[in-house]
Amino acid sequence: MKIKAYFFLLTLNFIFSQSKQENCATISKINALIQGYHYQPKLVDDSLSSYVFKTIIEKLDREKNVFLQSEYDILTKHQYQIDNYITNQDCSFLDEIAKYYKKGLERKLKNIEILETENIGLNTNDTLFFTKNENSFYNDEKGIKKILKKLITYEALKNIAFMSKNKDSLQQHFVALSNTEKLKTFDTFKCRIKNQLRDENSFQEEIKTIFFKSFCNYFDPHTDYFSYDEKSNFLSSVNALNSSFGILFDANENDEVFVSDIIPGSSAFENEKIEAGDQVLKIKYKEEEHPVSCSSIDLISNLIYSDNYKELEFTFRKKNGETFNVLLEKKIMKAFENSAYSYVLHLKNNFGYIKIPSFYSSDYGLNTLSNDVAKEIIKLKIDNVKGLIIDLQYNGGGNVDEAIKLAGLFIDSGPITIAVDNEKNQTVLKDYNKGVLFNEPIILLVNGFSASASELFANALQDYKRALILGNPSYGKATMQSIVPIEDTEWNKDFVNLTVQKFYRITGKSHQATGIIPDIEVPNLFEQVVSREKEFKTVLLNDEIKTQSRYKIYNNDFSYIVKESKERIIQSAYFNAINDINKDIDSYLINKKEKMIPLTFDGVFDDINESSFIFEKVTTLYKEKFPFTIAKNSYDLKKASLESSFLEQFSEKQKEEIQSSALISEALTILDRLIEK
Repeated sequence: MKIKAYFFLLTLNFIFSQSKQENCATISKINALIQGYHYQPKLVDDSLSSYVFKTIIEKLDREKNVFLQSEYDILTKHQYQIDNYITNQDCSFLDEIAKYYKKGLERKLKNIEILETENIGLNTNDTLFFTKNENSFYNDEKGIKKILKKLITYEALKNIAFMSKNKDSLQQHFVALSNTEKLKTFDTFKCRIKNQLRDENSFQEEIKTIFFKSFCNYFDPHTDYFSYDEKSNFLSSVNALNSSFGILFDANENDEVFVSDIIPGSSAFENEKIEAGDQVLKIKYKEEEHPVSCSSIDLISNLIYSDNYKELEFTFRKKNGETFNVLLEKKIMKAFENSAYSYVLHLKNNFGYIKIPSFYSSDYGLNTLSNDVAKEIIKLKIDNVKGLIIDLQYNGGGNVDEAIKLAGLFIDSGPITIAVDNEKNQTVLKDYNKGVLFNEPIILLVNGFSASASELFANALQDYKRALILGNPSYGKATMQSIVPIEDTEWNKDFVNLTVQKFYRITGKSHQATGIIPDIEVPNLFEQVVSREKEFKTVLLNDEIKTQSRYKIYNNDFSYIVKESKERIIQSAYFNAINDINKDIDSYLINKKEKMIPLTFDGVFDDINESSFIFEKVTTLYKEKFPFTIAKNSYDLKKASLESSFLEQFSEKQKEEIQSSALISEALTILDRLIEK
């Protein structure tokens, strides 16, 4: 038996030694791709080393309760050496990080289990200090145990506070609720750590992946390492057809995952037992079981959306407590959440409204965004629309070719954007098609989540004076990525999402890191908390290029329209209410930057509900309906009787969102004024 054990250890050491060599070999291949093709490659030097080291530690121990200060101090010897390790093909530093990380996780788990036996109370004399400043590592195990006790107490109290706004009712049942929630919270904390430690391969894989991603992100925020699952997941967000189980999911404040809708024709729909409101407890692939409550969002997302997992077994729990298992198989289906759709809106005149969630394409070039929008425009023309609202809010981008083709539907040939590579070669990307599909006035709606291809499209229409842009500054991503296999082999499972070009407006200017500035800015709820490109540490800077592009601007004078709209917005009670709520949010966030919360039911309940007055105002505001009518276009109306109840419900939700949008209401007023001219 001893001989077998020694042989096993020798084999294991050989595998890990081989793994170390493979990690360095892989990072060298990634670096070769970046140095050869990245738009703006950087030197692999001490600056990279420091960034990669700090990012790895930050991602492994964001809350600073895994590593001890002494362990971190030992690891800092690697901070400025990673560039040399890569050059020398020696990535064994990852083993030392893994050793202390594993030790820290085991220590954390041990202390959670000790705390569980101590039967801690949930009404304590302790406080929990929240700060936006960077925390330090703890000097000893006592410090880690103390903060874990506080975090578990806070989490359990928070879960109770979320159950109801009726404080008196919760207090009456506090003892029973605290026992249940305390047990559940301990289980969740333990489960998350056990899940990380479940096997050595997965543990090593996590650290390797963080290393690869940290290295790539040093060059810019969008250059990234993708596993096969991540690549598949990413592509599904910009594809018209996806491999799907047919379930739309939602999550609550406690990160519990629920079924929100079921798509007709899918395997979930055929099952008949699954229904909206069912909670997802576990997902099983072959022999690997993943409890949702203690698995990472990335893992759950990859299981559901990657085409690597054709069959999964789901464990659901109904509202009455019944649990059941279902084996589901993916089918190729239309991605409803990605697809463009249209309605006819009426204020004084008929106007078209087209929502574009992403710039999607398909493998066969049939179900593409530009084709779908062209079809929607043709349908809207039957209803004699006098103008068009194109909604790009929350559109994170997608296929650049689709953005160029879409611009070509509204511009009579000419340059759309200028792509520049790492040798400063300029490529003018043009619409070569003569003629346009739609000649009437256009309003584009954008916000801080409109990015990349949607910004490229909006840039072009703004520069040609073909459309007015209404909303908020966009995200600020003016780079193009290409997903490149690290090895050109059939069995390659590693990819780099590589920034290969930067795109510029036809004027030579760029919206990189600044975003597109709308012609008319409109107050927007929570605008101050929207994260944008410029906030990343490794963001590419904004610049301009000299260009010889020739283009003919449309003879549109929007100045009087812009002036009128801005005056309406200033006088609008609705938009002034948004400004007032944003002031409340500012005040709340300033107070939240550094805050001491008593770890008692009263303390946590009051803190959780401190912002409730803001959300009550927001809820009231969102309930407002604006005085315009909304209907399906005539073509879709004829098909409505054939639609499933799911599609009809989907349509009703879309219409409700449109009807409660002050931005769309203002766009309709602008269009009415434009055609009056």
